[in-house]
Amino acid sequence: MRRKTSTTIISILMRFRTSSIGEFPVLTLEDPTSGALLSVLPTRGASVHELSLPGPDGALHAVMQPMRTRIEILRHRWAKGAQLAPWPNRIQGASYEFMGQTHLPVKNFRTQGGHAIHGLILFETAKLTAKSPEKGTFEYSISSQGWQGYPFPVKMTFRFGLDPKEGFSMESEIENLGTGPCPVGHGWHPYFRLGDSVVGNLLQLPNGKRLAMTARCVPDGTRQDWNQFAKPTAIGPDFLDASMELSAKSGKVTSHLIDLEKKLSLDVWQEVGPGKYGYLQVFTHPRRHCLAIEPMTCAPNAFQNRIGLVVLKPGETLKAACGVRLSKA
Repeated sequence: MRRKTSTTIISILMRFRTSSIGEFPVLTLEDPTSGALLSVLPTRGASVHELSLPGPDGALHAVMQPMRTRIEILRHRWAKGAQLAPWPNRIQGASYEFMGQTHLPVKNFRTQGGHAIHGLILFETAKLTAKSPEKGTFEYSISSQGWQGYPFPVKMTFRFGLDPKEGFSMESEIENLGTGPCPVGHGWHPYFRLGDSVVGNLLQLPNGKRLAMTARCVPDGTRQDWNQFAKPTAIGPDFLDASMELSAKSGKVTSHLIDLEKKLSLDVWQEVGPGKYGYLQVFTHPRRHCLAIEPMTCAPNAFQNRIGLVVLKPGETLKAACGVRLSKA
């Protein structure tokens, strides 16, 4: 008589650990099998701090440029990995009108004539509201009755996921908690790297139009054909600082940062469509060691020019997703 045999599948859970850099706490989610790792700085507005993913070559790759020191985190000068909300990029002159009222957020960028830049939550503390080692997910939330120059009650939720095969995912949600309409936008500000320099990397961007800029680095209202990176093209020593309005109006689009020597492609995907990440900013760090590829729901200066701006009615939400994975080049 043949004996029945059974197979027991043991699932190794991901694990959470807490640490700190100086006075700044860090929450890390790690897969003990592959080494895949994601860490977030809750007291810097749920900024994504580190991201390491296994590649098709079987090796683990650190794909984001983190803040290395306590001082860098304290200043958050380059907004590495930051959540840009309730607007991404700039508000020219730190002034805008909404529903017949003039609002004056803090002018925190003094060059280019002065702007309110990168939203309002860079230095806010986010609350951990859910985590699941089984699913490899966690979420942080920020609720506010408003800030200087933005007197609208909102709740922001950032849901993070890590999967050794599918990579990193993030869903961002902004909910209007008030009794009247409010303007909102969101962007994510990661700096990516596949080595010590991006000069030798190739870049391929989704189809779209480049937004022409004024001397103050805000859109002038015109759009230009821009095919420089329609196919994988060397970044070289040039300094990139470009905003794009993407052509696709539904589904997902992907940007690719490619290292041919390592045969690696870092793929940054983003949802597009109404209220999604229909805009993209690319920016070369002055040291040329990393490149910002920033999904945005609206254009720079959207609180003035209304390009891509979302206005939420009471109880409505803005929700959009993006993510990162590694593939073979």
